[in-house]
Formats: sequence, structure tokens, C-alpha cells
Amino acid sequence: MKFWKKLLIGVGGLFMAFLLMNFIVMPWYVRHDTLVKVPTVVGLSFEDAKLQLDEAGLEGLQGDIRYDPTKPIGTVLDQNPLADQTVKDGRRIYLVISGGEQLYDVPNLVGRTLREAKFMLDQRNLEVQEVEYRPSAQYPTGIVLSQIESAGSKVKKGTIIGVVVSTGMDAGNIKVPDLTGKNLEEVKKLLEVNKLTVGKINYQPSTNVPLNAVIDQYPKANTMAKENQKVDLFINRENKKKIIIEGEEDGLKEKEEKIEPQDNGEFKDDVKKDDKKKDDKKKDDKVKPTDKKDDVKPKSSDKDKKEEKKTTPQPKDKKEGDKKNDGGTKF
Repeated sequence: MKFWKKLLIGVGGLFMAFLLMNFIVMPWYVRHDTLVKVPTVVGLSFEDAKLQLDEAGLEGLQGDIRYDPTKPIGTVLDQNPLADQTVKDGRRIYLVISGGEQLYDVPNLVGRTLREAKFMLDQRNLEVQEVEYRPSAQYPTGIVLSQIESAGSKVKKGTIIGVVVSTGMDAGNIKVPDLTGKNLEEVKKLLEVNKLTVGKINYQPSTNVPLNAVIDQYPKANTMAKENQKVDLFINRENKKKIIIEGEEDGLKEKEEKIEPQDNGEFKDDVKKDDKKKDDKKKDDKVKPTDKKDDVKPKSSDKDKKEEKKTTPQPKDKKEGDKKNDGGTKF
């Protein structure tokens, strides 16, 4: 009896615990998590939206930032869960905040060439503008010395970034003209007008400009220079002279002779013109296939002369006269 009594008491206790959890504890727990309706906070500032959610028993948190030039910075653009949904009390509501118009970081352009600076700004939807040229002992010509907007600052899309460009060491105040494609006489006159002088002349072949025209120059066009500064020139001219024919035992051979310009820009073949003419004449004499032996007649020997006399026919009249004289003489 005692065993069955204990078993009955144990089963009754479990049943009572089940009833207690199902009808008292669980309903109390569910009623503690009260369901609330999510208010609309889109269009409010982040601070105002958070305050309104707190009053509704919800927690507002900042989510993503979305750039929108039509909405002020900090304005709520979206929310999750959406407005008018029923959620438990204390639920977190994530808010998408406007970042306003998108801003771009200005890169550091100092020490870069203008081409590099333009490429870096293009990647950030920015533009470059050359605002000034200054001489510099640290940076060569064409390198950015400084920039108007400091590196790391935030600017809007399409902002023009001003830069100061180096013109090299103590460049002066004279702008170097563009000499490309002009002949030497034109170059001299143009440099004289700009108070500059012709420097070293270098000759090299080119198909981009006419003969005797300037291919390139240093200092470059549009850079700054001092008064009476020399401008080095690169002029288009052929480096090959006429073909010389040389006579050899096996036939003729062609040889190309290069002309080297002197330091003053004049060609050496102009100076030694007479000497080369003499050499060409000697070479032409070697080429002629004449043989002097054919023009000189061979000397005849004494033996040949005797044979010649024997073969020479005597006149008939003389022989007949001799016979008559011999026959008419009688002793």
C-alpha cells in the first residue's frame, strides 16, 4: 500500500506542475513581452527618431549610411522593421541615415607629374587646374610643388583642385616659344625677339618634320627661361652621304659613308670637299677596264725583218731589164 500511495502522490505532483506552468507561468511570461506597433520615423532626424522609438518601448539603432544630396545629413531614410508592424516590447529598430552629398578625399599630389595628378583626381571624380608656375631647386620642371586643397580634406564631386607646378631652378621670366617644325633661320629670329640665343645644335633623322626643321628643343616650349639663355635644338637632317663605288678584283662594291656633324653644327664633308673629289677621281681610274698593253705595238726583231724582206715581192720590170742587159752584153 505504501508503494502505491507514494506513486500516486508523485504522479499528482507532476500533473500539478504541468498545470502551473501551462496556465500561470507561461501566460505571465507572454503578457510580460507586450506587443507594440512600430511608429513611422522616416524623414525625422536620427535624434528625434530615437526619442520617438524610446517612448513606444522600442530601441532605435543607427544602421547603414546612404548618400543622398536631396536629404540633410542625419535624416532617417529607411527603417527595419517597417512602420506599423507589430513587434515585442523592447525590439531593436535599425535606421538608415542620410550621409548628404557624397564627399571625396583629396589625394596628396605633391611630387607627382601633372599627368599622374590628373589620373588620381579622375578616379575620385575631381579635376585638376594649374593655377601657378614657380621655380624650384627641389623639383624639376612639370612636377607639382603644392596644392590649394590640402591632402585628406573632403570635397564634393567635380571640385577643381588647384596645383602649383615647378619650372625648375631659377627659371626666369621669359616664356620659351615653340620652335618645332621651324627652320634654323626662323628659329634664330624668333629667339632673338624673345631675348634668347641658340645653344647646341644636334642633328638626327626624323619623318615628323621637314628637312632642316626643328624636331625638339630644350628648354621645352612654354616653360620659363632667363634672358640670353641658350636653347638647345634637335634638327632633322640625313646622316648618309652619296654612295661611293670602289673597284675590286671580283667586281664593284657599294659603300655608304656617314657624315658626322661638327660641334658648331657644320658638316665635315664641306670642309674637305676638294680632298674627297681627288679620292673619287683616283677610285674612278681604278674602275676603268682599259689595258695599256693593247695600245702599244710590239717591237719587231731582226729575224722578223729578214723574213719580211724575203717575202717581199720584187718588181717584174726590174727583173726583165736585168735579163735583157745580161743577154745583150757579149764579150
